[in-house]
Amino acid sequence: MINNATMIDCSQQALTGQPVLMLLRNAGAPESALDAGARYPPPRCHPETRKMVQSRLYNWLIHDNLQSHNVTWLFGPAGVGKSAVAQTFAEAAERVDFLAAAVFLSNTREAKRSDPLRIVPTIAYQLAMHSRYYLRLVTERIAGNPSVLDATLQVQFRKLLVEPFLQLAAHNIQPFGEDHHLVVIDGLDECNDEASQCELIELIKEAAQKPEIPLVWLISSRPEPHISYTFSQLEYASTCGREKLVINDEARSDVERYLRERFRRIHERYHRIIVTDLCSPWPNQVVFAEILKEVAGHFVVASTAERFVGDPAVGDPEAQLASLLNLLRGLSNFGEKNPLATVDALYSRILAKVSESILPITSRVLSLCSYDLDRISPDRYARSFTLTRFSLFLRTNQTKLYNAMQRLHSVMNIPDSEDSTIVGITFHHKSFKDYLTSPRRSGSFFISRDMARSCWVTNSLSWHQVVLHYNNPKSVGHDEHSCATSRLTAWFSSDAYGPDTSLDRFESQLIHNYKSTSLVPGEISFYDDIADVLENFSFDLCEDESPDCSILPIIAIDLTRHPRFSRGFARAGEKESLVDTQLLENLRLLTNEEPVESLELAGMHAFANLGAKSIRYVIIGQYLKSGLACIFKGDALGLQWEVIWLNTERPPTDKQRYTWRRWRGLEIDDDRDKAEPLNDTFLLF
Repeated sequence: MINNATMIDCSQQALTGQPVLMLLRNAGAPESALDAGARYPPPRCHPETRKMVQSRLYNWLIHDNLQSHNVTWLFGPAGVGKSAVAQTFAEAAERVDFLAAAVFLSNTREAKRSDPLRIVPTIAYQLAMHSRYYLRLVTERIAGNPSVLDATLQVQFRKLLVEPFLQLAAHNIQPFGEDHHLVVIDGLDECNDEASQCELIELIKEAAQKPEIPLVWLISSRPEPHISYTFSQLEYASTCGREKLVINDEARSDVERYLRERFRRIHERYHRIIVTDLCSPWPNQVVFAEILKEVAGHFVVASTAERFVGDPAVGDPEAQLASLLNLLRGLSNFGEKNPLATVDALYSRILAKVSESILPITSRVLSLCSYDLDRISPDRYARSFTLTRFSLFLRTNQTKLYNAMQRLHSVMNIPDSEDSTIVGITFHHKSFKDYLTSPRRSGSFFISRDMARSCWVTNSLSWHQVVLHYNNPKSVGHDEHSCATSRLTAWFSSDAYGPDTSLDRFESQLIHNYKSTSLVPGEISFYDDIADVLENFSFDLCEDESPDCSILPIIAIDLTRHPRFSRGFARAGEKESLVDTQLLENLRLLTNEEPVESLELAGMHAFANLGAKSIRYVIIGQYLKSGLACIFKGDALGLQWEVIWLNTERPPTDKQRYTWRRWRGLEIDDDRDKAEPLNDTFLLF
């Protein structure tokens, strides 16, 4: 009892028809408590898993809580088991009577569990149940001023948490004895308002610096940028520790241990249905190894998978296992029920937070990452773009790229700005990539291979034109050449590993991804920015290319089926056009007046019906930027194409005449024909 009887026991005092304590409970979110029925069954670490992080947290609380930091931030990607760690740690603290309060936030369940103004009342109610001294003070405060329950987060925190403990300390009352007790706030990023999330962290930081307040705090969340920034402030160094959950060898071992035990239980429960004898492992080692490989240490994928297999509502683990394997193998016939529905719902919620205004850039980044096109070379073993290169390739500034990805830190590895020239953007876990590339699983967030290829080709064509503008300073205006020089300089200075030559064979890399054998007419998904690039593309600057990658006309014609293009964009030639007349004249000079058929453009398969050693021509482009492509199909398999590009500024070169004669199988009797090299590729450094 406080001196002079300044405190009264009003926990049962009637106020507007309700006990004061009931008002406090109703102002909070009892559904978010540690043992709330609404959370059953709660996520919990399987025995013998996450032992290292649990040991560190327990030692911090029990053995070191008065000497070390008073706040610990537990963070990690989506689905790595943060809530399970927080639940298990809170239960361990409760067993030794060190738990003061626990709040598990969620924006997918009851609305109360994501309301920032219910967090402090929830904590206060649990503290009142934990300490009779605090109970008397807080109920007195609410009885005297019930509006505090409707106040701002800052006022609630001060009136219900900070001031009661300061008042107790002023009267030398220790509500928990000599020990500090634990408050757990799990899923802070699930709170509705980002500003409130950061404000709560700041309020806790200030409270943790007051020795009169006998609380230590565990806050768990995804590493969202605003939360990471708030925790990174220098003044937090002495008050906050960090525990990062990652997918490492320990996590993979823990997941294996968890799955073996869960599948063993399923086997025992359904031993009359499962044909494998109880003495033998089920699933067999080959299937189990396949599941482990796909799960790859990701706890939410593992738990979702085993719950699906052992679903009592179905009661057929063999059939459920077959459906799960079909999904993990990328097959579409995994049944009516999605084996990873819980995982997919998590990913959908994360993507739903991306602003529609920035979503197009986000989608482009995800599309390139999903299909290993986040590089100049389509070779999947080639070095991926650094973040800086990514922004350059997509023709957007780095700030916009960071803005486009800021909601995805829980599912993507996104480097800080100081590492942007060294590190690229990658998936935390393969399951997010699998989700994005499955239309049944991701719905409106689905990213098709065509979308990725379209994005890649769009930006590749833009960079292809940059190379052409740089290589032809006399044929383009001063501004265009200066712009090309600037962009290429930025490209070559954007890699911390030093200058490379990744663009010196850009044409080859560009067209390799669109080999004729992989093109399906009408398959490609068009974007308006593809049309923007093609409408302004300088086909008049195109250079003759090597046999392995000479299908730029195929790409151009395939893409110009977009309704936005006029029929004259790709054409046989118009008599009234001075540009076309000059191009056809140069074709006549190339062939020594031998006639060449124009490419048939009326159908959807302009190149499909060409036989081996066929030669056709087509004019592509707008006005003065038009070029004439004389195309040779090499062998019967259609794997080799060669192109002679003609423009209006110069007649055919000796090298081009040589190439023509070789195509026609004519005798080559003049060494001059093969002496002239192709135009040199640019050399910036």
